[in-house]
Amino acid sequence: MKIEIEQSHSLGARWIHTMLAPPLENHWINITDGQVDSISSRPAHTVTEHLGEHGMVLPAAINAHAHLELSQLNVPLDVPNRSITDWVSALLAFRRSADYDAVQGIQRALRRPELLESTVAVADIVPILNESREQPDQAGGPAKLSSLKYLPFVELIAWQKEIAEKLNYGVEQAGVPALYCLSAGVPAQLFGLSPHAPHTVCPTLLDRAVKQNVPLAMHLAETLEELQLLQHHTGPLLDMMRRADADYEPMSVLIGKRPMDYLQLLSAAPKAFIIHGNYLDDEELRFLAKHRDTMSVVYCPRSHAYFRHTPYPLKKMLDYGVRILLGTDSLASVPNLSLAEEMQFAVERHPTVSPDVIYRLGTIEGAAVFNLVSEGLGTIQAGSPARLLTKMLLPWRLKMINLQR
Repeated sequence: MKIEIEQSHSLGARWIHTMLAPPLENHWINITDGQVDSISSRPAHTVTEHLGEHGMVLPAAINAHAHLELSQLNVPLDVPNRSITDWVSALLAFRRSADYDAVQGIQRALRRPELLESTVAVADIVPILNESREQPDQAGGPAKLSSLKYLPFVELIAWQKEIAEKLNYGVEQAGVPALYCLSAGVPAQLFGLSPHAPHTVCPTLLDRAVKQNVPLAMHLAETLEELQLLQHHTGPLLDMMRRADADYEPMSVLIGKRPMDYLQLLSAAPKAFIIHGNYLDDEELRFLAKHRDTMSVVYCPRSHAYFRHTPYPLKKMLDYGVRILLGTDSLASVPNLSLAEEMQFAVERHPTVSPDVIYRLGTIEGAAVFNLVSEGLGTIQAGSPARLLTKMLLPWRLKMINLQR
């Protein structure tokens, strides 16, 4: 929700979560020229707006994991029992259909109100483009989204060593992400690489990715089927891979028997994002806590619920000291791209975790990991851009106010 205001303005609420201190009760955020100049117990400007006794303000959110390319879908994929193998089969069928276009999907995502109203930065997994694809329609996107930080990870998939050795995945060869966001005015700067998952990335490709010395994002410990494939080289995930490639041989693809084998390798990267981490064991959680300065787990609450996984061990992970961020995943498994609604859902699903802690996961924790705190993102303080989430405590609803002129 974008609000046109006069040059100076004070916004008041029952609670203001700066993320730098305990929540402030009955305070005001004072804004000049789209930037926070102070927070005080009384308004500093003559133009004021108060959200009322049930109002709350947070910083705009950081979405640590998305697949915006799938935003041509209108609803999540409907598959029996939410089986991951059936879901992947349906997803591959969509990607082969005439309705799928990665460029248009990302452009469409960048125009979705709930993304723009809740999010100040998004880490997106983008596939390597086929050079034969047409250029995006430069009239199709908004005129400018310079206030949205777009953090693209180029997706790497190759389980055959021969293909991995030939794969060019630099930003120049891939044409990513400039091609996606040219029309949207989003800065086109490569953030990292995303070796997809243990069963889709051979050791050669994974080793090359680590040696690039860039941030890495990998889906890991996502499903019980993945653990079965790692430990026993059997199960429905193996059957699915062999339907895709009759010569698929797990012995030549997998680097070990546990997610820990991958965590140890990923820990050599300057930053590593463990996507989902639904089934990490205690030893693996301790390892992540030990490496929290460079390694994070990204929890996608509504996607986790869509697949009917066992309850997410959020409190246990936090108690261990694991750094956790929040993401939306894709429209193939969630109804929209609102990180605000992910926070809301997580608060409802995890009553033993303080809501304020969950708000931190979606704001300052992501800003710290993606090096955005110096730009004032993820917090509310003097010098921060006035991009704020407002919540009416009854009912639970978050919207972003963009107070930048």
